[in-house]
Amino acid sequence: MEYLAASNSGSAALFAAAIALGLIATVACVSVLRARRETQIIARIARERARRMSDLLRTIGMAEKMAGLGIWQYDPSTGAQQWSLGMRRMFGVQHDEPFVEGDAETLLYANDVDLIGNVTKRASVQGPFAMSFEINGASSDPRTVSVEACNLRGDSGEVSRVVAVLRDVTDEKERERELEFSRQIAVQEARRARDLADTDPLTGLANRRRVMAELDRLIMNARHSEGSLVLVLFDIDHFKLVNDTHGHPQGDKVIKNVARIALQQAREGDLVGRVGGEEFVWIVPGANQEFARKMTERLRDAIARGSSVGEVPSVTISIGYADWQAGDTSLTLFARADTALYDAKKTGRNKVCMAA
Repeated sequence: MEYLAASNSGSAALFAAAIALGLIATVACVSVLRARRETQIIARIARERARRMSDLLRTIGMAEKMAGLGIWQYDPSTGAQQWSLGMRRMFGVQHDEPFVEGDAETLLYANDVDLIGNVTKRASVQGPFAMSFEINGASSDPRTVSVEACNLRGDSGEVSRVVAVLRDVTDEKERERELEFSRQIAVQEARRARDLADTDPLTGLANRRRVMAELDRLIMNARHSEGSLVLVLFDIDHFKLVNDTHGHPQGDKVIKNVARIALQQAREGDLVGRVGGEEFVWIVPGANQEFARKMTERLRDAIARGSSVGEVPSVTISIGYADWQAGDTSLTLFARADTALYDAKKTGRNKVCMAA
């Protein structure tokens, strides 16, 4: 009985040990399987992250290429630089060419670009800052590069990294120059068109349109400032006879000569214009009757003595003038001066008459 009990007891112990070993083996197997599973998951996650990072870098590279951008990073503590593919491309480095840190210094020096020096000078700048420089790119043609940079600071406030975005703005600058050139041409054409609209083509004097506009403006000023203004009208005596005798080309020369002499007699700020075939206008701001009389007599004498052209003897002019009076408009002032001119012609020509 004792032997049987001992035998049963030993069998139970062995069975228990076997059970324990089985459990341990099972746990070990489960742990191994779980570890293997976890390793596979971690590896898959790592591969996925690597793929995403590769896709991201490829996308950034494509965006850099399409936008003409490059990214530059600089660590002031170590002097290390990082150039993106886009920045390398700007400086003429091909995609498949090897690129080491020493190449960065070489390329900057070759293009006379002190990028590190420029950002170091701006170490105290808070927020983004800009600069630009010229380089010789892949085609060896000068390229303009715009730089937008920012200082990244550590906990103590020192610059821990400088990040910059470089952009090739050569084409943009060229378009700006073309637009500015086109704008200047347009301004010149507009000015030329305005001058043509306001200028007598034969003499270069102001035409009737400009004369009347200027007269309106000066009358408005005179009303507000109680100033003075004289309007002088004159035309060439017997001009039809000049054309009939010597021909229209010679007549045109006489008209241009009279215009030249009138401009010589005018003061700065006066306006001389041609308002008809042989009829001229002289607007004299700030003049009174006595001063106008002296100026018009001097003009009459200068033309009588110096207006000859080739075989055409000097011509004479008849002059009528009127001083602006309260209530006058440009039309009424013009009419008063025209009446005075008519009086000068009617009473013998080659003389000056003042409006009543």
